[in-house]
Amino acid sequence: MFSIMVHVKCQEPSCGKDFIVVSAEEDFYKQKNLPLPDHCPACRHRQRMALRSERQLYKRNCDKCKQSMLSVYPSSAPYIVYCQKCFWENIG
Repeated sequence: MFSIMVHVKCQEPSCGKDFIVVSAEEDFYKQKNLPLPDHCPACRHRQRMALRSERQLYKRNCDKCKQSMLSVYPSSAPYIVYCQKCFWENIG
């Protein structure tokens, strides 16, 4: 079981929640010669996700059943695109 070492207040202006840094985390940061986090785990996760290269999704219709769906290809793309149900029916 971890012992609670440090109580920290999130420095994200829209958050400000209190969170804890357990001894194992503190040891890890010291070992890597890093400062303790000043943002709560949720805000750190949100920051990491903002740095990802996400794809844009387009609303279009399945080329087989014509059901509305989301795709990484716009309607103007020259590809045949199936919804998940039609895709699995087609490869089976």
